[in-house]
Amino acid sequence: MIARHFRLALTAIAATVFATQAAATPLSSQQILHEFNAVVLADMQSQSHVDGRTWVGGKVTGGDYAQHANDMPASTYAGLTVMGNAGEVKVNAGGAVIGGNLSGASINTGSAVIYGDVSNSNLNGAAWVGGSLKGSNTNGGRLPSRDGAMQAKADAAHSTDFAAQLGALSTSLAQMSGTGSSVTFNGYGKATFNAVANANGVAVFNLFDAGVFKASEFEFHLGNATTVILNASDVNATIGANFLGGSAQTLGSKLIWNFQNATSITTNAQFGGTILAPSARLTNNQNIEGGVFVRSLDQHGELHLQAFDGNVDPGPSRVPVPEPGTWALLAAGALMLALTRRRTSSPGV
Repeated sequence: MIARHFRLALTAIAATVFATQAAATPLSSQQILHEFNAVVLADMQSQSHVDGRTWVGGKVTGGDYAQHANDMPASTYAGLTVMGNAGEVKVNAGGAVIGGNLSGASINTGSAVIYGDVSNSNLNGAAWVGGSLKGSNTNGGRLPSRDGAMQAKADAAHSTDFAAQLGALSTSLAQMSGTGSSVTFNGYGKATFNAVANANGVAVFNLFDAGVFKASEFEFHLGNATTVILNASDVNATIGANFLGGSAQTLGSKLIWNFQNATSITTNAQFGGTILAPSARLTNNQNIEGGVFVRSLDQHGELHLQAFDGNVDPGPSRVPVPEPGTWALLAAGALMLALTRRRTSSPGV
């Protein structure tokens, strides 16, 4: 009897381990900033392109996505993930997961998972379509069920609560004390950012009521800072400053512009750095060298891939928590040990 229970227990444990390992693990804030070129919590409309990976919580109209496949950081996410409908989009790498209908689109490389209907589109990789297919080409074949790669992307699409993660990150950054970093102005409209880093290489600027976004030029002196956090209190911000000395490109992976309170942001010149504004609608009229993590996006300039390589992790004080699969394995070991001891100590077995 005990032997039978032992085998049943092993079967149940194996199923549990498989299920937990198959489920996609939610991304941390650090991973979100690194793996994505754009995360838009609501709707996005685009007249331009995104170099890297994009996730959109609402619908998408227009745009060219995942243009620089070789530069995109590794991820289980598709090149374009849209939780609602998508129309007139082009995906160049990584495939796509579309939660609603897809129309007038081209998925050029990678598999596609479309839960709704597909119309007037070209799907050049393997595709799974949950709804109807009209006026479209499935050049990579239409599969009757999702294969492993498709399922991994589909699982990833739903695994992270981006609104909660980005909102919590923005609040956390806004509460950080300044590190002695300062901004100086000259009479010709230039704002100079003088960074002072803490022991972890993080420099914090608190730009509250500093009038920084009225400047026409930005100059940066980062010293030994490897991560620069710029906290702004503006509700509405229009930014037209020129980043001097090519700093938009060279510093784009290190700067985080945190607009915790903003509802509207407009950039009218080339901009450098990550824009973190979970409650704001962003309109970029020129190129951005870095990621955008916003409520909604009206894209007119290009989003160039400058994957964030700074540090927003809490640091060594954070207690590691085993992943669900690890917990299952630990439970399996404990149960097997207990059953084994019971089996060996019971007479007549």
